[in-house]
Amino acid sequence: MTPDLDGHSAHLGVDPVSLLCALPVAAAVFDAKGALRCANLRLEQLLAEGALPAWPVSLARSPAVLPASPEGLAGEAQEVLAGIRAVLEGAREHAGIELRGGAPGASSCEISVTPLRVDGARGALVCVCGPAAPCSKPGAAPIESFLDTILDHVPVSVLIKEVTEFRITRMNRRYEEILGMPRSEAVGKNVFDLFPHRLEEAKRLDRMDRDVIERGEIVDVPEAYVAQPAVGERWLHMVKVPLTDAHGVTHYLLTMIEDITERKRAEVAVQKELAWLATQRKLLDVIQELSTPVIPVHEGILVVPLVGTIDSARGAQLLEMLLQGIERHQAATVLLDITGVPVLDADVAARLLQATRAAALLGATCVLVGASPDVARTLVAQGIDLGNLLTQRDLQAGIRYALARQGRAIVAQRGAPG
Repeated sequence: MTPDLDGHSAHLGVDPVSLLCALPVAAAVFDAKGALRCANLRLEQLLAEGALPAWPVSLARSPAVLPASPEGLAGEAQEVLAGIRAVLEGAREHAGIELRGGAPGASSCEISVTPLRVDGARGALVCVCGPAAPCSKPGAAPIESFLDTILDHVPVSVLIKEVTEFRITRMNRRYEEILGMPRSEAVGKNVFDLFPHRLEEAKRLDRMDRDVIERGEIVDVPEAYVAQPAVGERWLHMVKVPLTDAHGVTHYLLTMIEDITERKRAEVAVQKELAWLATQRKLLDVIQELSTPVIPVHEGILVVPLVGTIDSARGAQLLEMLLQGIERHQAATVLLDITGVPVLDADVAARLLQATRAAALLGATCVLVGASPDVARTLVAQGIDLGNLLTQRDLQAGIRYALARQGRAIVAQRGAPG
């Protein structure tokens, strides 16, 4: 989430040349190899007028590259070169060089060098502040104006805190939206000042900042939940970076925040949808099991009552449950009760015949019972052949047939003698 001044800056809405030209000071940007990537008109005018006492490269060369060594440069130009190289190499986080002299009558000026990412690598921003290029506000360094401009163009929320009392020193417009408060009111405050009525949340945020400083390393917080009266409930992705100086001392904490509320809501909606679908699947499984039960009514005799339409899915389930029931109960006769089947067409008949043949391979005989007059007329009208599938009028007749195959019968019990 760190902006680069490179060819990929367009998607961030940042034009480095335009930003450079908007600065109230003379400025230039160098990449990691020491090549001058761009300079604004103020710097060109200073060099053309001889108002800049020392400068290590010529803007006439394209691209202008820092010299490999300070040999041949004036003393102050060597100092500027050394400062730029120190920042590019990471030896220093800031270099300030005061230049005295230059053209006759010219006043001294100050060169400020700070790191700036260019093409994904460490580059340098060089600003020249002097009488010809006043700072944007009294007491402010030229770099601060430039940083504020960049921060307001970054597509994430950014705030910077000092690490003594963790008070905000700088923030951009996007953080104003998350905080629900203009920066003029937020700068100089810590979390306890910002959230005086939400002490537990303030303590949690303060502890998070202090842990980052104690660890001394970048901390990525994928999801953080916050609830603020001005903006409501939000989910944030935060990256906290301790900013250290050349001596390794941490003075500031940089926090970059991406609002992922809409993404989180979408994920929650998807999870709810998946949970609902899983519940529906379980319910459907239960319904299917209840709609195709296998009931043992006597030793070696199973009844399979069928209800509703028998499609391909139910046909496959019928076959599976039928075979499992035959094996589990060692059944010799299976009564397929179609009393609750409204339509028996060719497809349904084919599935019943398939189940019958599969049962026969396990030594069981299937008997079709409960066919209604409408079903009987349909079978005849469509010329559907049930093959060798045995039939009985109803379930009672089917049970009698199954018992007869075992040499048994249902007889009425005579009353006991009085």
